[in-house]
Amino acid sequence: MTDTLSTSIALPRVWQNSLQTGDVVAFRFPHETDGSNDPKVRPALVLDVEETEVGRFASLAYGTSNPRSRKAACCVDVRSETDRASAALHRPTRFNAARRVLVSLDHPGFELCSKIGTPVLGRLTGPASDRMQRVRARIHAERDIRRDFLGRQRRNAGGLRPITVERRCFRH
Repeated sequence: MTDTLSTSIALPRVWQNSLQTGDVVAFRFPHETDGSNDPKVRPALVLDVEETEVGRFASLAYGTSNPRSRKAACCVDVRSETDRASAALHRPTRFNAARRVLVSLDHPGFELCSKIGTPVLGRLTGPASDRMQRVRARIHAERDIRRDFLGRQRRNAGGLRPITVERRCFRH
């Protein structure tokens, strides 16, 4: 009889690999204006996760329990208890997509929960998730319109420009 110790150790799942649109994360969102106070940890909504040649990046929307916001068209409200429970939010929260940042998933602003080792708090569901998709569609449409406009400007600037040639005869 041989004594063998059979243990299975569950390795922690790397949260960066599973982060997706609709997740709510704990993030130290930068202040709108410069100040001496460090940014506080607040919920942020993952609007997009982008893969580039230098790594993965997340577009995060600012979360606040203060319901007044400048652009309601760019906001996702999480009000009902069931929506708040799935997103792990204790109070009604408004995510303002007009105030968003694009950060690397290695950014030190992500606040890891000591119990679970991840900044992911929860996930949007129901009407809040539907609203997020509409806000994302608006952001993407505005980006596409801007790219198209800038592309047309570049194409037009690269073509022949009208020139006026003045001929002068200098006689001494």
